[in-house]
Formats: sequence, structure tokens, C-alpha cells
Amino acid sequence: MIFILPVLALIWIPGILGFTKFPNATVYGIKLLFWSIWFTVIWAGWWGALAVAMITPRILRNTVGVVIVAARKYIDWLEVLYRYAAFFAWSLVIWISWNPLIRGQQHTDSSSQKTDISTLGKLLFGLFLSAALLFGEKVSIQWIAGKFHERSYAERIAEQKFAVKVLVTLYQHSTDIHWRSDTLRDGPQAEQKRKTMMNPQKIFKKALKGVRAAATTTTTVLGNVASEIAGTSVLQPNSPQAMVKTALESANKSRLLARRLFYSFVRPGADRLHVEDIARFFASPDEADAAYAIFDRDSNGDVNRDEIEMACMEIHREQLSIEHSMRDLDSAVGRLDNILMTIYFIVVILIFAVSLEAQVATLVTSAGTLILGLSWLIGGSLAEVLTSIIFLFVKHPYDVGDRVTVEKDTYTVKEIRLLSTIFLDSNACLVQAPNTVLNGKLINNIRRSPQMSEPFEFDVAYTTSFEQIERLRDLMLAFLKVERRDYQPIFDVYVIDMPGQEKLTLKADIKYKSNWQQGSLKAQRRNKWVCALKASMEKLKIFGPGGDPHAAAGPTKYTVVPYEEVLRQEEASKHNAHPSNSSSMELQVPKSDWTFADQNSAIVDDSQDVFGESEQLYMTNPRQMTMPAPGQRPTPGTEGMPMAVTMPAPSTTSPAQMEEIELTTPRSRTGLPNV
Repeated sequence: MIFILPVLALIWIPGILGFTKFPNATVYGIKLLFWSIWFTVIWAGWWGALAVAMITPRILRNTVGVVIVAARKYIDWLEVLYRYAAFFAWSLVIWISWNPLIRGQQHTDSSSQKTDISTLGKLLFGLFLSAALLFGEKVSIQWIAGKFHERSYAERIAEQKFAVKVLVTLYQHSTDIHWRSDTLRDGPQAEQKRKTMMNPQKIFKKALKGVRAAATTTTTVLGNVASEIAGTSVLQPNSPQAMVKTALESANKSRLLARRLFYSFVRPGADRLHVEDIARFFASPDEADAAYAIFDRDSNGDVNRDEIEMACMEIHREQLSIEHSMRDLDSAVGRLDNILMTIYFIVVILIFAVSLEAQVATLVTSAGTLILGLSWLIGGSLAEVLTSIIFLFVKHPYDVGDRVTVEKDTYTVKEIRLLSTIFLDSNACLVQAPNTVLNGKLINNIRRSPQMSEPFEFDVAYTTSFEQIERLRDLMLAFLKVERRDYQPIFDVYVIDMPGQEKLTLKADIKYKSNWQQGSLKAQRRNKWVCALKASMEKLKIFGPGGDPHAAAGPTKYTVVPYEEVLRQEEASKHNAHPSNSSSMELQVPKSDWTFADQNSAIVDDSQDVFGESEQLYMTNPRQMTMPAPGQRPTPGTEGMPMAVTMPAPSTTSPAQMEEIELTTPRSRTGLPNV
């Protein structure tokens, strides 16, 4: 007000003089009083519009926002864009007030003065249009950024906020582990506070200092992203929220935090943490189960120290990923805003040119000719910008920190820009790729992928028996059940090929319980799986195509045949050139049903399960695979057994008998026997 009132006093000096001493004084045929009134509208209108734009969002949040929850984000937009909204309202007010206060009060016969007032009115209308376009451009940018963040980060931010809330709750009830050096300690101020509370002399000195010592608490103002994740914008340095946030900013401190939580709640003598150990710190059992699920990723009912460390490290990486992604994409939105502002200034120049009574047709023709003349220079750049905008804000295939695969090469996204993306390859080399090039590539996002699997092919000797392959599957299933934290208990063997009857090419999928976002963890689990397969094959004496490498070399045998006997055999073969009767052929049928895979894998393949039914098949309870006859109850204990297949014993079989076998053998829909 100290700044506003003196200017208003200066504005009203001509009005007071025109109202008192010079009642007939005019400027452009308009009395001084109306000029003072209109300038008051200009000066006071700006500050009034600014004040209304600042107060209105708060009023709407406490009234409309309480009833209509969906309107809160638009109220937040208005709070951010209050200056542009005030400028739009101010330009509207001064344009509306121009006609009744100035143009309507003009009394003159001078055509030049009328023309000047009319031109000034057109310029005010152009100012109003420019303000409206500016406000619309800022709202559009806010809408793009808001929709993009809502679609890309709303769910991730909600999950991260819940995870941080769980860590804060557990940290509040944890204790400082003094006898271990590998856990997170309380801050030095908290330690000093504990010592002060135990020292009466220090308590007395602190009481003498009074409010001065108590008022020395400092606060840290975090950014918007940190406030979204932590749930508040102002944190006290020694509060649990601040301690957890500080710990999650460092990988080492995240591990120390995990160990503090583990050793604070694990029962004495136990090496596993159960949901009952932390359930008392949460309001309901459902909330406790949801909090425990953050650490128990394999859902086996217990977690060890490594799992808690891994969960805290994932929360740490997720927080960094969200912060860097939003920062880079906000920078990209800022670049987009700069581009649109450049276009806006060009449009504003055209608006004011038209307001000055320039010929619209001539102006449009000249501008079009200029744009067409420069199209060879800026056409490619504009196309690249438009393609990059669609690639980032519409497709948005990755975020900062994501592991992606582009043309069989794996990268980690380091920085996202408007026109390019910077990756980090496996050799820690920075790779910059234009977004227009990436727009035409197939991008595999590993972080966004669910549990992943990897095919593994290996060759075995052609003489490997079916019993050995089945026993290999049993041993690997036993291994996977023991290592259920890392793998899904699935080991299905597929016979891929037997080239030249020299070897068998087998394939099995490594079913991980997570994706490959952490490359080192994936490599560790893969090595463990391959080593277990190697040990199982060695135990079962399943060798490669070369046979047993440790087998002793036997004697070399030679056979010498007399030439006369060879001649007799050749003569006999000429007389017996006709093939033997087909009735003498023997049908060799295996005595067992070899599948090398789980029976359920033939029903629903995991890679083709688009309806989420595979988990219903891999359950402890058996599935009923046979349909009882009408009116017949299934025999107890046989509900989950497949239908038995009766196969004939190996014997000399005639064509008629072969037809009888085909009629009596049950067949599936594909026409193949159910084995």
C-alpha cells in the first residue's frame, strides 16, 4: 500500500485540477477527470487483479475443492499461474473500461484525434488478445506437464510415499544398535540430547539459557519432488522423516538403515523377520501386511537381512529415478515452453500489426511467403521437434534410471532431453541418441517388465536316457524350491533338436522372480542356476556329445573278412533285393510317458498368458483332469490324476492291429496321443 497510494495520488492530480480549477480542460477531447479515472483503473486494477488471483485459489480449495476432489488439480494450476491469470483479467478490465470512460466521453471535431483514440482502443484489444493467448499457452503447458506426470509418475509416487511412510514408522520404533558398527546411528544432535538429559548440570545450564537455546532449531525446505515423496515440505533435521530421507539419498546409508530395522525387530536368536514382529506398529492387519510385502517380495512368509537391504536399496533407487526423471522431463517441458513462446511472440506481432490497420491479406501473404522461403531451412528442425515431443510426452518409453534394450544392446537411461537421450552402456560409456532415431526402434524396457525368464540351451549325449532327463528335472525342481527367493519353482525341459543323431539339444527357461533391472543381481542368479544344472548333470552322469571325458580308452578292435565270403554275401544280396514284409517290423513303444515338463505348461504357457491364469495352475492343490461318468463319484485320491493311457506291449503288429491300436488310444484335440 505504501507503493500503491503515492502513485494513485499522482494520478489524481490532473483529475482534481480538472474538477476544480480547470473544468473545461481536455486532452484529445476528453476531460481530465475521466483520464484520471481510467488511469486509476489501470494502476489499481493490476494490483487488484493480482490480489484476487492470489486469494481465489485458497478460497476455491477450501470450498469447491472439498466437494469436488477432481477440481483440486485445476485449482493448483490456477495457483501456479496466478500472474498470467491476473494479466489476462487486467487487460480485459482496461479494454472494457476504455469505451465508457474514454471513447464515449470524447467530444471533438478533430478527425486525427478520433483516429488516435480509435487506434489506441484497437491496441488495447490486441493487448487483451495477447494476454488471452499467453494465459492459454501457459495453461496448455501446465496441462501437458500435469497429464504427463499423472500418467507416468502418479502411481510410482504413491507407492514411493507409502514405502517411505513404512520406513519412517519402523524407524520411529527402532532402537540405536550401539554394539554394531554396521547400522544407522542417531544424529550427533540426538546423541548430545540424550547425554544432556542424563546430566543434571547440563539441564540447569540449558534452563538458564531459556528460549534462546530452544529456538535454535533449523528446518530444511525441500523441493517439490521431495515433498511429494516425503509427504511434507518442511522437515526438522532430527525428525524420523528427515533421518529416513537423508538415509535414502545414499546407497550406503540405505543399507545401514535396513540393518538397523532388521536388528531392532528380529527376535533374539532368529535370523528371519516375520509380519508378527512389526504388526503392532501399524493401525490394522491389512496395513501391516502391505508394509511387510515391501520386504517380502517372494511372499514366502519370512524375510532375512539381505531381503530388507535389497528392499531399501530399491526404494533408494526408485527415489533417485523419480527425482531425476521429473527434473529432466520438466526441463524438456521448459524447452517446449520456450518454443511455444517464440511462436507466441510472432503471433503477437501479427496481432498488433493488424490492430494498426495493416492489410490482413497482404500481411498473411507476406508471412506465408517468408515461412515457405525458410521451410528448407527450418522444416527439418520443426519436424524433429514435433517427433521428439510425441516420443517423450505421448509414447514415453522410459524414465531416468531404466534399463532398456535397443537393437540387442542394453543401456541405462542417464538423462532425458527434448531432442535426445543420453544412455550409459555396459562399458560405462555415454551414448547420445536422437529421439527421432529412437522413435523408429523397438525399445525393451526392463524396469517396467514383470518377472522375466531367460532361455538356456545345452547339448547332451545322444545316448542320454529319458530316466536321466526326468531325474535331472527332479533335482533342479528341488534346487529351485530351496532357492525360492530368487527363482520360480518351474523347470521344464524341451527337446529342441537332435542333429544327425549325434546329440540332443535341450532347452530350459530360467524363471527369475524379478526383472533384470539390477544387472549384477541377474548375473549372480544366472550363475547360480547354471552351476546347479552342471552339478545335477554331473551327479546323474549326463555327459555332453563327446561322452564321458574321464572314461578310460578301451582296446581297438579290428575285423578281417575273407574276400570269398564278401563275394558270397554280395551274390546273396542280389537274390534278396525285395524288402521284407511289413508284418515282421516291430513297434517299439516307450514303457513310460516322457514329458520333461509340468503338465500345466501344455495348457497355459507363461509367455502367452494374457488372462493371468498361470498362477491358478501352479498351485499346491491338484486339479481334476478326468471327468467321471454320469452318476459316478471320483475315487478319493485320484481327482488330480490324469487319465491312464493303455498302450500295447511290443509285438509283431499287422496293419489291421495298428488300426485297432489307433482306435483304442485316447487322443487330444490335436490328434496326438495323450502321453
